[in-house]
Amino acid sequence: MLGDPEIGTAYEQYEQLIDEFKTTHKELAALQARGMSAQELRTDIDAMENEKQIVNKKIERASRKLEVVENKESYLEAARGLRLERERQKELASQRANEVDLLQELQQTSARLTQQLSELRAASKGTTPEGLVRSLEEEVKMHEYIATEKLPKEIEAKRKEVEILSRVANAPPPSQETLDHLRRQIERVSQEVSELAQRGLAAKEGAEDNLAPYRQQAQIMARRKEEMADEFAQVKARLDAMHQELQAREGSNTSERPLSEKEYKEYLSKLKVRSTLYKAKKAQISALVAEAGVLARTIDVLNQYQEAIPSVDTFEVLTDSDLDTIPKDEMMQRINIINNQITAHKASMTPKLQELRACREKYNEVLEEYTDRKRTYDSKAATLEASIAKLEQEVKEMMKEEEANQSQTAIYEAKTDIIKTILSRAEEEAKNTGDKPSFKTLLEAKISESEKLNGLLRQEQQEVRVETERKTLQRSLWINLEALLKCKEQCIESEKQNAGILKRAKGTETLVLQ
Repeated sequence: MLGDPEIGTAYEQYEQLIDEFKTTHKELAALQARGMSAQELRTDIDAMENEKQIVNKKIERASRKLEVVENKESYLEAARGLRLERERQKELASQRANEVDLLQELQQTSARLTQQLSELRAASKGTTPEGLVRSLEEEVKMHEYIATEKLPKEIEAKRKEVEILSRVANAPPPSQETLDHLRRQIERVSQEVSELAQRGLAAKEGAEDNLAPYRQQAQIMARRKEEMADEFAQVKARLDAMHQELQAREGSNTSERPLSEKEYKEYLSKLKVRSTLYKAKKAQISALVAEAGVLARTIDVLNQYQEAIPSVDTFEVLTDSDLDTIPKDEMMQRINIINNQITAHKASMTPKLQELRACREKYNEVLEEYTDRKRTYDSKAATLEASIAKLEQEVKEMMKEEEANQSQTAIYEAKTDIIKTILSRAEEEAKNTGDKPSFKTLLEAKISESEKLNGLLRQEQQEVRVETERKTLQRSLWINLEALLKCKEQCIESEKQNAGILKRAKGTETLVLQ
């Protein structure tokens, strides 16, 4: 049975787990024995006995002091009452803190809901029922197109792709001969398709196709539909993601309280200080970067000079014995030659150093001018951006006003058409007076019915408002009563725990002190 490799592996894992269990059990037993040793228990018992003796001595000392005190019962009662009052004061303070926190949360919720309401009102400003109905119809058409045309095509394409992939996965691996045969079939079929396409084009060129423009327009419209559907899906997904992010941010900001005016001013002052420090540090970093560039260039120049200077090995090395053999006149001549060379090099370096100093001064001047111009450019760019943003906002407001004016104009035109229709009907009725009631009579009857209905609805609204106010007041009274009962229950429980046992029987209360 153990000859099976899987069973053998499982048995080895079982033995390893048994060994680990034994080791862990031994460690646990050792820890328990170490933690509950007799010496530690004896030490704990001695410490408890000492504490007990100390407490007994304190009690005896306090009892001896109380024996000489007059009216000690009244003092004890007053101390007990003071303790109870302090505990009650702590409970009331905690309740007040809880109520303040709850009030702050409710204020934050109210502010958030008010902001949402204002945003919804601002979003609904300028909209008309016709525009809403039109947008809903367009959205319904888009959803119908996606559900009836786009999604079935995509599902069918995915299904075919899955069928092809499953067929390829289930098929045995093809050989080289099979691949060559399939490649030849593909070439033959593609050649036949190209020949058929050429024949079809030749046939179409020979005959007049009057439906070709309409067919092309239909293809263009279908392609545009697909593109718009894809764009709509992307925009909707982005909108859903933004809604989720907004809800997450609102959920994370529910526990944060709004900043006060003083805190906001302090925050602005700190922000200004940090902005100043940031600008100073940025200027220092820019100066250091420029200096680093100059130093890097200097290092490159020095490296080039070092490569151009011959090494020490190329010079003639003279020992002390060689120096002793050289005459003093020749030595002085060599020293003079070297001094002359050094002087010549210094003279040749002097104009270069002066040029470098002039370049450095010019660089500092250019850098200062660049800094001033950049500061001016930044200020002008900020001013231009602010003015551009202001102009864009004005353009948006004017566009909104134009849309509102257009919608208002459309409404007025519709009202004008309605009035014209009513006038035409009134003129026709004035010409053709008969037994049937006139349109004016019908309108007056409808107006009177509408006024009656409005009066009934207004009366019902007043009754609903009065009933709502009464129910709201009743609900607040019940909430206050519930809070009072809970507070009383908590006080009774605290009195039971701290002062004794409270017994109630037949309208009486008895407090048994412990």
